[in-house]
Amino acid sequence: MFKVVTVSALLILLSACSSNKKAGVVYHDSFDFSAVKSYSLYERNSAFTDTQNLLDSRRNAIEIAIEGSMAEKKFSYADVTQADVVVTYHMFNGKRSEYTRYNEAVHFCTHCLRATSWQTEKKYESIVRGHLVIDLFDPKQKRSVWRSVYPLALEAKDNSAETNDKIKQAVAIMLTQYPNPSAIKSN
Repeated sequence: MFKVVTVSALLILLSACSSNKKAGVVYHDSFDFSAVKSYSLYERNSAFTDTQNLLDSRRNAIEIAIEGSMAEKKFSYADVTQADVVVTYHMFNGKRSEYTRYNEAVHFCTHCLRATSWQTEKKYESIVRGHLVIDLFDPKQKRSVWRSVYPLALEAKDNSAETNDKIKQAVAIMLTQYPNPSAIKSN
């Protein structure tokens, strides 16, 4: 009997841990993702940073996680004026006005998701408080061409190491959804 209860509890824990492992993703199918070799992040004093009031420690954790995940995918860091894409992010804190300003800054249109030029690999859900949003911004077209959303599940009791680990895991999961260029071309 004890073994049955233990195994059942373990299965419940494993299924609970694995249920949040998918990031919502949408992307513009006319963008040539196979041509992307470099990326950048906006400087701290750019207009982009004005779109959200975010602690420097949180911003650092997100940017370090992005840099690590992009390096694993073999993208090289470049100056923002030379990069193929600029990686932007927003941590939704419940303030719709900040989220609206962010969407305007990256030229992301939620109403445009119904257009045939946007593809979804995973269900793209409405954003709620605590979700992290990452966009790949095409500096030539001056708009977002890829977006992923993932629940961070940060808690007030989390210490900085736990917070950083959650952010790193979320960013890694989100960026693994980067479109496979061969799959896009076959559609």
